[in-house]
Amino acid sequence: MPQNYKVYFANRPVIFTHSEPDPGLVFKGAEVIRSCGKTDVVLIESAIARGVKSIFVVCSDPDKAWRKFSEQFDFVQAAGGLVLNKEGKMLFIFRHEKWDLPKGKVEEEEQVDEGALREVEEECSIGELVLLRRLKDSWHTYMQKGEPMLKCTAWYVMRYNGSDVPKPQLEEGITDVKWLSEDQLNIVRSNTYPSVLDVVDDFLATK
Repeated sequence: MPQNYKVYFANRPVIFTHSEPDPGLVFKGAEVIRSCGKTDVVLIESAIARGVKSIFVVCSDPDKAWRKFSEQFDFVQAAGGLVLNKEGKMLFIFRHEKWDLPKGKVEEEEQVDEGALREVEEECSIGELVLLRRLKDSWHTYMQKGEPMLKCTAWYVMRYNGSDVPKPQLEEGITDVKWLSEDQLNIVRSNTYPSVLDVVDDFLATK
């Protein structure tokens, strides 16, 4: 079975797939694009300009279509964590007026898992973190100084064994840090990024 690829382009999910999507999704604002290789980016941009909510790039070879898509961007590797405390609550940060998970760019000569731990420590002012397992990566595109960027964020489930109260890294635009239980996730779901919801749902589905 060919692998599917999901990337957020202007905060819209774009899925490269071999399979035809459920026809009902079209009535919910989805659009189907037949992959044309390097012009896929142009077709995606055009669909987003028309206001579609999601895009399915249907292709006979999703691996090849994804390579052609990703070659048109500068690659950025990032990493972050979904952190659990002793009570099983999850750690969220509030940055740029949205709830988010701690994450950041992996430094040169740094292993991805090391970068994930460092970013959580820096953004939340906590140590004593233990890596438990890896979740699905998330992908999204953005512009930086006029250049198109493609960021892959590697996500890890972590356990916090300490007792210090997390503190926001104000210089990174973080204004709050909270431990939230599963029954409090509506706070996050109502004001976060779709890629963060993917990470949370991946964790909940694989607990």
